[in-house]
Amino acid sequence: MARVLDIALNHPAHRDEELARPFGYGAPFSSAYRSWLHKSGVIELRFPITLTRFGEVLREKDPGFSKEPTLWFLHEQLTADPERAEAWNFFMGEFRSMGSRFSVSDLRNGLVMKLSAHDAKHFGPQSKMIPVIARKLLECYTSQAGLGPLGLVNTLSNTTYEFTSVEPKVEFSSTDDLTRAY
Repeated sequence: MARVLDIALNHPAHRDEELARPFGYGAPFSSAYRSWLHKSGVIELRFPITLTRFGEVLREKDPGFSKEPTLWFLHEQLTADPERAEAWNFFMGEFRSMGSRFSVSDLRNGLVMKLSAHDAKHFGPQSKMIPVIARKLLECYTSQAGLGPLGLVNTLSNTTYEFTSVEPKVEFSSTDDLTRAY
């Protein structure tokens, strides 16, 4: 996310196709990252890319998005608002409260139950989107390049995971809260 953001801020006229080019991908690649930057409270969802007040603090304190306070902020923002990031909110809230151990199949079934009311074709049991959403959630929370360093989800096997009891150390109600966290 930090690299896409760097390019977008340095080239405000670039659209998704131009933003994706340095990575060797097409427009959907940068569109997805722009969406995540918005869902995590870093940018406004418009062109040119515009930082939120929180995004300005993150860029100043941790431009590589690798420090622990940044990761906690991104996690909090991704999971706090069901309107902005429904699958993330569901995963770390409602789904997590169902038990600590789960399989990929459990997660996919939970996502179908939660999201299919919006559009059964795109989010129903035969959907191609549900496996992608489940994979992205799990990659984000287990990858060292994502939110894995927070230790919120452990990988038990290729198909089994476990939520941990790790809790955030700070809440970010204001940019002052975020600044103090560093």
